[in-house]
Amino acid sequence: MATYTQLTQSDIQYIADNYNLKVIEFAPIDGGNGNSSYKLTTQDGKYVLTVCDDKTLDEVTVMGKLLVLLQQHNFPCTRVIPSVNKDLITLYRDKPVMLKGYIEGQVFECLDAEMLVQLGVETAKLNQIPAPNYLPTEHPYGRSHFPQVMGLNIDAKYESWLKKQIDDLEQDIHPDLPRALIHGDLFFDNLLFEKTNFNAIIDFEEACYYYRVFELGMAIIGSCVKDTIVDFEKARALVQGYQQISPLKQIEKESLQMFVQYAATATSYWRFDKYNIDSPEADRANKHWQMAELAESVNAVSKTSFMDAIFN
Repeated sequence: MATYTQLTQSDIQYIADNYNLKVIEFAPIDGGNGNSSYKLTTQDGKYVLTVCDDKTLDEVTVMGKLLVLLQQHNFPCTRVIPSVNKDLITLYRDKPVMLKGYIEGQVFECLDAEMLVQLGVETAKLNQIPAPNYLPTEHPYGRSHFPQVMGLNIDAKYESWLKKQIDDLEQDIHPDLPRALIHGDLFFDNLLFEKTNFNAIIDFEEACYYYRVFELGMAIIGSCVKDTIVDFEKARALVQGYQQISPLKQIEKESLQMFVQYAATATSYWRFDKYNIDSPEADRANKHWQMAELAESVNAVSKTSFMDAIFN
C-alpha cells in the first residue's frame, strides 16, 4: 500500500493527544487501499492509527458505528477507540482519523481447508447480525458503478467486456435473493489467524447491506483461487463452514457460480479504476485482466459441475 498521508512523530503525537496516549514508537502498516495506517506502541498498549485518504467523514463515521455494533455482538473484528471527547472519528488536516485496538495475528495468503471452514463459520455469523439502516444498499464497487469507466477508451477491449458483464448480471440476479450485512471484501489480507486459528476480520470499509451470496462469491475469489482458477476443494470447505451456521437457500446455491463471476468482475472493475484512473500505476495498469480471466474461467464451468464441486 502506498502511504498516502505521511505522518511525522510530532503529527502522530498530536493526534494521539486526542486519546490521551503517549506514543513510544510507531511504524507504517502495509495493506489496504485508500488509507494510511500506522502501528502505535504507547504507554497503554498497541493501537492502529488510520488516516482515511479516500473516504469522507460521513463514510468513515458509518464504519466507526458499524465497528461498535459488531463489538456489541462480540464479533471478532477491530475495536474502535473513542477520543477523550467520546468521538469515534477525529479529523487531521481535514481527513477522517480512526484509532483502533491492535489485533495480534498473521495474514496467510494460502489458507488450508480447516482455516477456510473457520472463515465460513465466522462469515455466516457476521451475516446474521441485523443490518443497521445506515449501511449502503449497494456494494461500493458493484455493478451499478461499472458504467463509470465505459467509453473512456483506456482499454477498449476491457470496457466492451465489462459492458457484456452488466447485461448478463441484469438478467441473472434474482430479486428474491436474501440480503444481509456483509463485509464485502473478504480477501485473505483482511483475515487474521494465530497459527491456524481464526482470530479476526479487519477492514470493513466496503461493508454494506447486500446479497449474502455475493459475500461468499467475494470470499471464494479472495481466498480460494490459484492464478485465475477457483480451487473447488477450498471453496467447498468455505461453503461447508458457512452452512454449519446458516444453510443457504436453494436459490442461493443455484446463484453462487454467477456471484463468484460477479465478484471477480467487480474486483476487475475496481483494479481498472484504481490503477488506470484514480491513482494510475504503470506496473499495475493491466492488473484488471487477471480478475476478468478468473470471471471467464468460472463462467466456463458447467452449472452441474460447479454445483457438484461445491455442494455434493
